[in-house]
Amino acid sequence: MLPPSRREFRDIYVIFELMESDLHQVIKANDDLTPEHHQFFLYQLLRGLKYIHAANVYHRDLKPKNILANADCKLKICDFGLARVSFNDAPSAIFWTDYVATRWYRAPELCGSFFSKYTPAVDIWSIGCIFAEMLIGKPLFPGKNVVHQLDLMTDMLGTPSAESISKIRNEKARRYLSSMRRKQPVPFSQKFPKADPLALRLLQCLLAFDPKDRVTAEEALADPYFYGLANVDREPTTQPISKLEFEFERRKLAKDDVRELIYREILEYHPQMLQEFLRGGEQTSFMYPSGVDRFKRQFAHLEEHYGKGESTPALQRQHASLPRERVPVPKDENVIENNDTASNSRFSDVSENTIPAGENGPSKGNSSARSLLKSASISASKCVVVKETNETTEEPMAEADDETVNALSRDVAAIYA
Repeated sequence: MLPPSRREFRDIYVIFELMESDLHQVIKANDDLTPEHHQFFLYQLLRGLKYIHAANVYHRDLKPKNILANADCKLKICDFGLARVSFNDAPSAIFWTDYVATRWYRAPELCGSFFSKYTPAVDIWSIGCIFAEMLIGKPLFPGKNVVHQLDLMTDMLGTPSAESISKIRNEKARRYLSSMRRKQPVPFSQKFPKADPLALRLLQCLLAFDPKDRVTAEEALADPYFYGLANVDREPTTQPISKLEFEFERRKLAKDDVRELIYREILEYHPQMLQEFLRGGEQTSFMYPSGVDRFKRQFAHLEEHYGKGESTPALQRQHASLPRERVPVPKDENVIENNDTASNSRFSDVSENTIPAGENGPSKGNSSARSLLKSASISASKCVVVKETNETTEEPMAEADDETVNALSRDVAAIYA
């Protein structure tokens, strides 16, 4: 959000699209996710990962709680706190920490410090674990410690080959795996008896013990499992991140310098003002009025009325400080937005909200976009878990229309007001 003053602001307001839940809650609350849900969710995750890896960025902490979800089946990858950029010219002597990713979703090479510098395959393994959790409704490798984690992996995948073990640089890990009793892999069809055979074939490629045997996100998107759903034109990519974007880390910055850099970053979301800034113009007025004062009035309104138990409707938020193409269109405006949201967000995966009916391949049932968007198992009534404030219970909604979703949103706002 654009600050009211370029040189004197002290607060930063960041506005995100509202996401109602996360994939952990979706899996926990819905025991009847359909094969179409599994396919659509995995497609979105791989689509986002393709973009991230194209920028040479490794997320390193993918797990269901870091996948935001909406009732319309839209997913977004979040929490890039452990993400790192891999520069091609970085010396091989630079070692990255292995203590990344939640243990249950941590790749084998991170469990035993197998390699000096790991690859994007660590994220592919995590996606495989998340996909398996969708299929069975619980974590695939819930290890209690690193050794137990490796035991669970080898129980499922079998003892790694001598070639894979020989690549491990950690002597203790290499000796442990070498001395392990010989284990045979468990057939995936036995572990996931109800899953689509095409899904299991792709899952095996995602969960290969040796990172070099795992598919890339781009290769996975071309798998026959996504026949009729994948579309390369809807799978954006990007250029690798340049070192120039981190030049600020080499300089000693004063407070005013940091403020100027933050302001310059904010202008990326206000393209017209950015052009004026680049021309060296002095902003004496704002093309997009600041929304800070409007938010203050909203908060004051809520404190005054809801604190007294009144049910006065809240002031409607006006998107005054955001460029038009980044703001949802009100219902009373007949404006169609044609911009691809995925291209506007560097590290968010925004799904296509429609799936061509009857194009999910020979092993898929006929599934229209409406069946995914309005499925009883992923509707707003079950995807978003809200604790009841009284003991009365209502019958779950089989199908959520727009009015129902809006009513639910108002109820949630009233609960947390």
